[in-house]
Amino acid sequence: MEIKAEKRRTAKKAAAVVLAAAIILSSSTAAALSVVDTNDESNSTNTTFNHTIEYELLSGDVLVANNDGNQVDQEIIKAKEVKVITSSGTKTVKIAKGTVEDALRKAEITLEKNQIVYPVKDTEIYAGMEINIFDCKTILIKADGKVYNELVPYGKISDMIEYSDFKLGENDILSVSKDNQVKDIETLTVKRVTYSEEQVTEKISYKTVKKNSKDVELGKTKVKTDGKNGEKLVTKRVKYIDGKKSGEEVISEEVVKEPVNKEVLIGIKGAKTDKVAGTFVDYNGNTVAYSRVVNGSGTAYTAPAGALTATGVAAYHGGVAVNPNIIPYGSKLYITSTDGSVVYGYATAVDTGGALMAGTAIVDCFYNTYGECVNFGRRNVNVYIIG
Repeated sequence: MEIKAEKRRTAKKAAAVVLAAAIILSSSTAAALSVVDTNDESNSTNTTFNHTIEYELLSGDVLVANNDGNQVDQEIIKAKEVKVITSSGTKTVKIAKGTVEDALRKAEITLEKNQIVYPVKDTEIYAGMEINIFDCKTILIKADGKVYNELVPYGKISDMIEYSDFKLGENDILSVSKDNQVKDIETLTVKRVTYSEEQVTEKISYKTVKKNSKDVELGKTKVKTDGKNGEKLVTKRVKYIDGKKSGEEVISEEVVKEPVNKEVLIGIKGAKTDKVAGTFVDYNGNTVAYSRVVNGSGTAYTAPAGALTATGVAAYHGGVAVNPNIIPYGSKLYITSTDGSVVYGYATAVDTGGALMAGTAIVDCFYNTYGECVNFGRRNVNVYIIG
């Protein structure tokens, strides 16, 4: 079976050579001619004729000349089918070698001024290739600090970007959606977006720590330890739009030098307090235990909605101002006048003020209205510290 198959292949090659020779012999001008079958693995020259070279299709094959003096080597090359697609239809042409431009010539198609071809004209053809001719329009493109006209195909903006020489980065910003139609726009603006990883050294601010001290006079302070700022190395991903910084995000932080907190002693020496633990009865008739009670002058104040207190929380009814050296921030309190005529009730120490730090009052009770403050006035109070 192998011997018969080989005989058939030999016969087929011989027939191709004879047919090629027949075409060449039809011409009137003589030349030395070698016919080479590119399907022959040995690449041997089959036969030599004296005749003129003809460029004719031979059952879908084509003869291509490579002139070498008087000797001309001929290759039998299989023609390729190429489709040329336009808005009006599709043409199929057969061509052995060449470029897109050669295929257009074979299809007898000439590009109009408002048309472009893809792939571009100098692209080598291949079997099954599809050549697209697009109807186009000229739009104004603003990018990279330049303004220029670009002939682009009709369709979506996304198609325009794919088929034109205009390049768009993954993060670049368009002035219109990629789904917009080219026919609906006249100008397209592109903002180039880039990212850079950068490192900077930043300060770590020291904190101020306050502690009550019986060795310091009431109303005075003393710095026990000076504060020192620390340092940290911060890695950031920085975003640039057309070369200008537009945002950043922190990727990592590394402490290079730890900060040293500033320690301040708050004087409470001579503070007027009764350190007698006991109980009181609140306005609901409940008996409540307290750890100590502070007696002194009480006042009232108000502030606009949203105003912040010394501890950072918004002022509210039940949040009162104190001298934190005497009554620490966060202390739970119960406040009533010493004669029992006014009961402010339960409260929390969240704020402070000049009169409180000066010692002219021991508590300033917050009310929502100025009228309530006037009604409270200034009066002697008992401030029970609960817990």
